[in-house]
Amino acid sequence: MYELPYLKQVKSRIEEPRKFIQVILGPRQVGKTTMVNQLLSQLSISYVSESADAISATNSVWLMQVWETARLKMKASGASEYLLVIDEIQKIDRWSEVVKQQWDKDTLLDNYKMQEIQQL
Repeated sequence: MYELPYLKQVKSRIEEPRKFIQVILGPRQVGKTTMVNQLLSQLSISYVSESADAISATNSVWLMQVWETARLKMKASGASEYLLVIDEIQKIDRWSEVVKQQWDKDTLLDNYKMQEIQQL
């Protein structure tokens, strides 16, 4: 199967310790979704993949629900890491604000867990 040119670079970044949000962007119909699907098939990390294609632009609550679902699945599986993929996220109004809010919440939770471990 043909692998898209940026696949190795994106895979490498996903496998790094959690530090940055990874965003794949580019013109329509160039293979972004195909590349992400190829990536997911190669990773050993558990993940949730959703599409905002049919979601109302004003429904930022959907985005928070998807993120919370990923958190719950991660906790239920006992995984130490989890990947959340949201295709066509730009169709949701204020998506970047919601993503930052949820990312910061996870960062705070991670820092809190580290403090608990250090106190043991």
